Amino acid sequence: MKNLKTPLYNTAHPMAEGGKPIFIPFGEWDYDGTCRQRLDRAHGAAMANELNARVARGEPGIPVYAGHPDVPQLAARYPDKGAFGWVTKIELVNEGGRDGLALTVEWDRDPGRGFRWFSPYWIANERDGNCHIVAEIASIGLVNNPNIPEFRLANESQGGEQNKQGTSTMDIESIKKALGLPPEATEEQIIAAIEAGVKAVEELATERTKAEAAEAEKAQAETEKDEAKAELANERAAHRSLLLDQAIAEGRISVAGRAAWEKRLTDDFAAGRAALANEKPLKTESAVKQTPGKSGAVDLVALANERMAKRPGMTYTAAFAEVMKEHPEVK
Repeated sequence: MKNLKTPLYNTAHPMAEGGKPIFIPFGEWDYDGTCRQRLDRAHGAAMANELNARVARGEPGIPVYAGHPDVPQLAARYPDKGAFGWVTKIELVNEGGRDGLALTVEWDRDPGRGFRWFSPYWIANERDGNCHIVAEIASIGLVNNPNIPEFRLANESQGGEQNKQGTSTMDIESIKKALGLPPEATEEQIIAAIEAGVKAVEELATERTKAEAAEAEKAQAETEKDEAKAELANERAAHRSLLLDQAIAEGRISVAGRAAWEKRLTDDFAAGRAALANEKPLKTESAVKQTPGKSGAVDLVALANERMAKRPGMTYTAAFAEVMKEHPEVK
C-alpha cells in the first residue's frame, strides 16, 4: 500500500523533564475530521527494534526539531532546520497505567522552555477501514499548537496549576464554560458532554464520508450515461450509413440524394427506414442496364445473401457491410 505521510500535531508532551523520556501512548485519535490514526503495540515494537538497530549501527536516530521544518507543506513556518536533539532509543513501557513507547532523547541544543508539547511526524503504511496504522516515526517536532493537547506532562514549563505530586490539574470551571455547562455541573455531566462532542465529530466525519461517496457515485453514473449515449449515437450512425450504402448500391437512391436521406433518417429513424425500404429503383439509364444491387459484375445483394447462408445467425446488415468493405469500387 502506498505510504501515507500523516503529520500529527497532537501527541503532545514536553520534550523532557530531567532527562525523562518522551512517552507516546498506544491509542487511536481523530485526524482533521476525515480519518483516524492508530499507534498499536505490534507496530510500536517493530519501530523500537528498527530504531535501536539503526543506532547500534552508528546512525544518529530520529531528529527532534523546533516545529516541523521537514514537512513540505509546513517547512516555511519553521526557518530553523537544525535538529535540537536525536531520539536514540525506543522502549515499550507502561506509564500511569497506559502502555506506550518511551523515546530517549539526546539533546544537542537546549530548546529552553519555549515549547509545551511535542508532535511526532509519522508515517502510516496500512489501513484498517478509515483508520491509518502508524508504522514509522520520521521526526519529532516541538510545538505549541497541538490539535489534541491530550498528553501534557507535569513540569514547571507547563504552567497552570500544580498539585503536590507535580501533576498539572485542569481548570474545571474553564472546561464547564467551554462545554456550555452551568457552574453546578457535575463531573459525570462534564464527561457526558465531552463524549457527546466526540460522538458528534465522529458522526459528522461519517456523514461527510457518505456524502463524498454519494457524489463520486453520481459522477460515475453521469460518466457512464454519457458514454452509453455516445456509443448508441455511433451505432445509429453506422446503421444509417449501411442502409444508405445498400440503397445506393441497389439503385433505389442516388449518390446526390444521400445527404437528404441521411437527414431524414437522423430526424426520424423508424419512419425514414420504412420510407427508404419502399423506395423503388431509379429509372435511369444505368438502372435499366444493370440489375438492382449490382455494379458492373458485382451483385452486393447476392453476395450478402451468400455470406448469410455460409454463416448462420449472421444478420443481413452485417453481411452487407462486409461485402461493401470488400468491394469499395461499387460505391
